Amino acid sequence: MSVSWPGAWSDTADGTRRDPDRGHGVSVRADAFRQARIEAVRATGELPARPTAWWGMLLVIATEATLFALLLASTFYLQARTAGPWPPDGIEDPKLLLPGVMTVVLFVSSIPMFYADRKIRRGDITRLRIGLVVTFVLGSAFLCLQAVEYREDLKAFRPSTDAYGSSFYTVTGLHGLHVLAGLILIAWTLFRARRGIVTRRHHVGVEVTALYWHFVHVAWLVIFTCLYLVPHL
Repeated sequence: MSVSWPGAWSDTADGTRRDPDRGHGVSVRADAFRQARIEAVRATGELPARPTAWWGMLLVIATEATLFALLLASTFYLQARTAGPWPPDGIEDPKLLLPGVMTVVLFVSSIPMFYADRKIRRGDITRLRIGLVVTFVLGSAFLCLQAVEYREDLKAFRPSTDAYGSSFYTVTGLHGLHVLAGLILIAWTLFRARRGIVTRRHHVGVEVTALYWHFVHVAWLVIFTCLYLVPHL
């Protein structure tokens, strides 16, 4: 479904487009013209206009979600094939206090990210920065708490101890790398916001960063349930 536009726009030599309906010949750059078309489509509801980067990030998330699903499935397979209790070899059940705090921290971090995403849609750069900074601090706190957890767990078992240790550190370590990648995306978005590159019209970077960060949060909820809560059942 196409969007109708009054008058015919003509391209000029410098890559801009000129509106013939304005007698004074005001020109608008082509990228602004395309953005206006996207916003018009969104307003009419005729097409779910999403930038290509958003769909690309969705594809990345689908791929990573599949990877985590396979790793967790292999963990349950190893548990089913292991005779006796799980964790095996006298390893204690995972402690819940510190991972529980980590879960709360990561869950709460999605709130300022959602806040930042909403505010940039209204052109509020200041509150965008505040939301991103708070999210970055909470995400960093999660990684610090995970480092503390690893320091304690490594005293009891290592990745090379048995199948449980291998699967536990693989899944949680991979998720930690995803959190780190999310923090890098947030830092890059903050840098672009300070340079004035992120605006109300050009904020796709914020959208894809928020989408990725929410995935990281949801992925941890699944991991926490499978690796920390299930052994206590």
